[in-house]
Amino acid sequence: MTDIPPLPTTLVPYPVIADIAFAEGPIFDDAGNLYFVNYRELGTLGRMTTDGTVSVWAHTGGQVNGLKYDGRGHIVGADHMGNRITRFDILTREMEVLTEDFEGEEYVGPNDICMDLKGNIYFSDSGKDEQIANGGVYRIEMDDANMPVRVVQLGDQMPFPNGLAVHPDQQRFFLALSGKNSIFGYEFGADGELTNERLVREFPNATVDGMQFDEHGRLWVARWMNGTVDVVDPDSGELLASYAMGGDGVTNMAWWGTSLYVTVSGRNSIERLDVGVGPAEIVPRRG
Repeated sequence: MTDIPPLPTTLVPYPVIADIAFAEGPIFDDAGNLYFVNYRELGTLGRMTTDGTVSVWAHTGGQVNGLKYDGRGHIVGADHMGNRITRFDILTREMEVLTEDFEGEEYVGPNDICMDLKGNIYFSDSGKDEQIANGGVYRIEMDDANMPVRVVQLGDQMPFPNGLAVHPDQQRFFLALSGKNSIFGYEFGADGELTNERLVREFPNATVDGMQFDEHGRLWVARWMNGTVDVVDPDSGELLASYAMGGDGVTNMAWWGTSLYVTVSGRNSIERLDVGVGPAEIVPRRG
């Protein structure tokens, strides 16, 4: 990876939000409002507005983990306990279910979400036990009106698939398998299937959770019980940096500007890292 600015040597987490029952799923909308899950109690969505006001924004009827903003006025959620993918209108807060089964089989525990720039939704269905390889990865194909057309299974019988990210080139896909402490990379085939699986990096301890690319194509990874955010070269698998978050249960992240907002469940909090680098584009382009 040439002509890329160096990463900071050290970073200090700055506390932003407290009182989160299980901190996960941070994401920003276009206006800079920060959404996250389980504020004050399990099953809620919290929101911090641009003036710093934090409140319970919605009740999910389940328990959501991962969130993403779809660029068209919705927050999409992986409802881990409700076994479904939902989305919320950011104006009305109305919830709708996008999918709750694949070919008649109920999901085993959706966990995280990413999107491609066409607006398609990818989600991991991890299950609820890292020791059981019953997870899968799916894509919800969306039409020009931002409505679901069909669900495609991209992988099954996986050991706790978790964080996932489409590469900035839109040609590759990366997946964290918590059951293997590893990140795997794939290429998209002609029909959008995952091909050419390769091991990017296997970590020696703890496990892997949510992840996202920065603007230079480096992969930032939440390291769950390792208590860090790690930065990995997605081509070589080299560990480029590791930043301690001051607590374990590091679950996920979202960028705003050149700051990274990290959910740390061991501290019931969201912590900000001023990383000095921006994100890769992840919000789908509007039609």
